[in-house]
Amino acid sequence: MAAKLYATCTALLLLILAMLGFGGGGGFGAGRNRADFAYVNQSGINTLDPAAMTWMQDFRVALNIWEGLTQYDPKVGEAVPAAATMPEASSDGLVYTFTIREDARWSNGDPVLAGDFVRGWRRAIEPGTAGDYAFLLTEHIEGASAYFEWRLSAVEAELADHAQAMDARFAKVGIRAVDDRRLELRLTAPCSYLADLLALPVFLPIHESIERLRVSCSDADRSGKIMLTEQGLVAYDPQWTKPDYREKGYQGLVTNGAYRIEDWQFKRRLRMVVNPYHRDVGRIECDTVDMVVYRNLNAAIMAYEAGDLDFLPDTAVSYTHELVRLGRVGERTDFVNPPVFGTYYYIFNCSAATYNDRVNPFTDARVRKAFALAIDRKLLVEQVLGRGDPPTHCLIPKGSIPGYTSPEGLNYAPDEARRLLADAGYPGGVGLPVIDLLYNTGFDHGKVCDVLGNMWARELGVVVSLRGKEVKTFAEDRKNGNFMIARAGWYGDYADPTTFLDVFAGDSGNNGGGYTSDAYDALLGRARVTADVRARFRILAEAEAMLVREDLPLIPLHQYTQLLAISPRVRGIVANDRLRFSFSQVHRPSASKDSQ
Repeated sequence: MAAKLYATCTALLLLILAMLGFGGGGGFGAGRNRADFAYVNQSGINTLDPAAMTWMQDFRVALNIWEGLTQYDPKVGEAVPAAATMPEASSDGLVYTFTIREDARWSNGDPVLAGDFVRGWRRAIEPGTAGDYAFLLTEHIEGASAYFEWRLSAVEAELADHAQAMDARFAKVGIRAVDDRRLELRLTAPCSYLADLLALPVFLPIHESIERLRVSCSDADRSGKIMLTEQGLVAYDPQWTKPDYREKGYQGLVTNGAYRIEDWQFKRRLRMVVNPYHRDVGRIECDTVDMVVYRNLNAAIMAYEAGDLDFLPDTAVSYTHELVRLGRVGERTDFVNPPVFGTYYYIFNCSAATYNDRVNPFTDARVRKAFALAIDRKLLVEQVLGRGDPPTHCLIPKGSIPGYTSPEGLNYAPDEARRLLADAGYPGGVGLPVIDLLYNTGFDHGKVCDVLGNMWARELGVVVSLRGKEVKTFAEDRKNGNFMIARAGWYGDYADPTTFLDVFAGDSGNNGGGYTSDAYDALLGRARVTADVRARFRILAEAEAMLVREDLPLIPLHQYTQLLAISPRVRGIVANDRLRFSFSQVHRPSASKDSQ
């Protein structure tokens, strides 16, 4: 009976897809052997440089081909020791000494050394290789911020002296290889979430072979220890992450995780194979893993239904709500829809006095609060989205960080919204300009904006103009403050409230609405130097309350969910709120070593 029901649901799903049309797939191609495990990446890899990566699809590959001192284990829901054993910590929580495992090996058989971590972390704070996550090192590691600022100050005329001083300056940074197997880390302040932080790609080690691909301003510089470009930057040949790159004696990318890359066809597919030197090689059942690019998720679902794919990490299609329903009622148990560590919200332009020669009313917190109070979130998520996204009035997903309790935000209260708007000088919306609402096209953003516009028109008497842009133009407009209200959202990176709260710090590059508050920044500053975890969480809850109850630079709407499709043929893919998946834990009976 169950098999008949599954077949009926599958036939219905295929009919829906056929009616919608599909195309633009990756596939395996003629003569291509199917991997033991295959999953979809919709857009391909942006970068596999750990210092530069920011996208989850890049993380997903990187954290399977590399491993840091720790790694996030989706089965236990926290970071666990990986390339190193549990560290020794000083009594003040400022100095940690990690011991690299004796059996930690690179994919070419070399031992993983403490210096490999120093190399990787130094790249993460060097101008020329540093990326968006460099702040995690400069904020937490002693001397890292000073070194980074000093390097930024380099000018061409001073490069010779600057290069000679670099090693001496870096010696003051709190990253030191005590010997081949011991790594010392000195922090600026105690960090209760250090293990979780160190599981991020920016903290991965880099094999010494990368040094063959240093880029410098002249060949003569290659004889020296430090090689800089004419701009004083440390740079590498951008092809260094390719598995088959052979310039200057380079033997291709060397990694230290459970897998290594065997083949990478840009924007088509990437094949991972087991690292033969990894300590857990004997228990890994999936010898090969394929990341296949399908730009059109309808086509990806068709391939999944045909058995060509085992896992879809994202099914953001126009009929997602129907797939969620099938999973919810038990007709398709392979569709699971967990809440994840992210929040969908809208931001206000808090800083610009005018927008397109019109007064920007959202510099007034009363107006922002009125717009927040006029939203019926329950109606939005249940009757409009229909995916099971939990409505939220706070920024940090409730219950997502052990020991932290978010404050209550603002509920739907249209009478109070109208009173606040009148107090701000706009009774019944009179005097307000047409409200510009910016969003990126695709998925359900336009639908959400349409509903919000109708709610604000009904409750506040305002006129809202929707402005949908493709994602690149949308991002530029939002970054440049070219909006009154704009769609936004954030996924947390580590288990601490600051992964969300730091977004709204006055000096944050992610603070797209230009919100500034000395009081808010002071709370974040107090939290940084507070060692007691409970006291620190109370300070951070006070900061979050400023955002969602008082100042309202944002309107939280709902916690994100993510619909996953996990084939019944495989086990070991664990739905988790970080959307991180360990392919070495996957069990596929049809491809297990015992059955071969």
